[in-house]
Amino acid sequence: MLCAPQAGLADGVGTHLASFLEVDAGARQIAMGGAFAGLGDDAMTVFYNPAGLTFVEGSEIHINNTTWAAGLSFQHLSYGFRHSYLRGVFAFSWSVMQMSPYDEKTEYYDPDSEFGIGIGDKVDAGDMAFGGSYCWEFGDGLSVGTTVRWYHLGMADAFCEGVCGDIGVLYETKFRNLRLGASVMNLGPQNRWARTGSDSGFGETYPMPTTYRVGASMRVFDIVTHRVVLTSEYKRTPDGANRASAGAEYTFHKGGIYVFGRGGYRVNYDEEGLTLGLGLLFPTSEAAFRLDYAYVDLGNLDSESRFAVTFLF
Repeated sequence: MLCAPQAGLADGVGTHLASFLEVDAGARQIAMGGAFAGLGDDAMTVFYNPAGLTFVEGSEIHINNTTWAAGLSFQHLSYGFRHSYLRGVFAFSWSVMQMSPYDEKTEYYDPDSEFGIGIGDKVDAGDMAFGGSYCWEFGDGLSVGTTVRWYHLGMADAFCEGVCGDIGVLYETKFRNLRLGASVMNLGPQNRWARTGSDSGFGETYPMPTTYRVGASMRVFDIVTHRVVLTSEYKRTPDGANRASAGAEYTFHKGGIYVFGRGGYRVNYDEEGLTLGLGLLFPTSEAAFRLDYAYVDLGNLDSESRFAVTFLF
């Protein structure tokens, strides 16, 4: 999904707030087509299905950076952990969209002027969100997770702040680690911009970008040093579009070193199609360290590269 920054003081196509929350997070995840709601085996699952936190074994920190055209960049961070005295799995997450400053154009703007008529000051725009997640483990492979998230949207002097949440469920069967998951993301009340310069000081009211995900994954091959996992996902977007994605991850490990090869495909997305990626995990004396890279074919918009680093301890 490609979203325009704060179009008309409402993100995306101008019909939903905070569409930056729809951007899929993680280099590993996007390399598998973004089909992660039914897999969820690392802390980045908070951006897909918080019930997947059940597969966090110790503590994990994931940091991801994505750079798009037109000066847009996205950063995602997640920290998942188990507490020695508390049941369940906890996580904190942070996401940011940044945009390069651009020229404000007033009502007197003349695009043919050589003197910059109607061009005002530089305008800054950016969004951010901070969330806290918890996953209940009910036994027999069933887990339920939820996230409560505070968000802040800003453009020039205007801003919008509010709270939204996610809820998800995941069930792991005993057949080839088959997992079935579903989640509802970005649930929350309608909101509006403040300090818009209008007579009332407020803009129009817009809904949150509520997204529905249903996914599955299966370990189809697993011997001593080789493993193959397949994933698939259906997603219903806020504007009513039906999208699908599928992916695979191949793992080779020997002597504590893990090498990953990943691929995926996204159907009915605006521009994205083929996705590819690589990963490398190696242990240290106190923890493990993983590097991930993802490539996304954006069709007419060329391509996108993502980089991520993960600490496991």
